Amino acid sequence: MREDMKAVIADTFTEMLDKEDIDKITVTKLIGECHISRQTFYYHFKDIMDVLDWAFRRATDELVKRSLEAEDNIVALKEFASFIRQNRTKLERLLYSRRWVEIENMLTESAAAYLAEIARNKAPDISRTYDDMEIMLKFYACGMVGVLMHYMGKPHLDEEKLIIQMEKIITGKMSPGKNN
Repeated sequence: MREDMKAVIADTFTEMLDKEDIDKITVTKLIGECHISRQTFYYHFKDIMDVLDWAFRRATDELVKRSLEAEDNIVALKEFASFIRQNRTKLERLLYSRRWVEIENMLTESAAAYLAEIARNKAPDISRTYDDMEIMLKFYACGMVGVLMHYMGKPHLDEEKLIIQMEKIITGKMSPGKNN
């Protein structure tokens, strides 16, 4: 029951993001939309940003699951790109929030968690130190989020080409000094 209420609150919150900026979504508005008490909200979440963080983590878990079922890296990256495309309006609303620094960190952390889980499951024999793996995941996560946010709004985007290019970068097939 508790997780169900968390999901109801998070789903209502994400629906509200389709219509208004996060800076205008208050706990009062959210509990009104959910038809719950303030006490119920605070039982599950500490504030609006906590709801957003929980929603990001849940979306990441769903993306990881779908990506692990993908037959190759290209299809897995298509899942990630599809998520960005489908949630573009919400992400743009978040982008222009006064809390963008926190939100960008959440997005990057979600992308890093996504990449870490994919790496653990699809390439378990990677031998890297924890520090090396952490910086590599952050680097790719920042890059993925930045590139997808930059390009997904372009009207004449060749999404297939972008995904192939990103896969080449991630797998080391495209790097400075290589003829690709």
